[in-house]
Amino acid sequence: MSAVDNVRDQALKLDEPERATLARDLLVSLESVEPDEDAPSAWATEIQARSDAVASGEFSATDWRESVERVREHLAKRPRP
Repeated sequence: MSAVDNVRDQALKLDEPERATLARDLLVSLESVEPDEDAPSAWATEIQARSDAVASGEFSATDWRESVERVREHLAKRPRP
């Protein structure tokens, strides 16, 4: 068994919150730029703005499946290089 297989097996035995933390840490380790320290605050502001827009009727949500389908249709119409 390789080291990667061993680590994967051990990681899959962790509970969900621990796996999520590990996944985040691994993804961050692949980024070449340090994470923005203000990102959590910026995301909280953005989430609140979007929530307010939905509540006021400025914006209506779309089911993610419908959104993915629209993106696929759009991409299918684009000329290929």
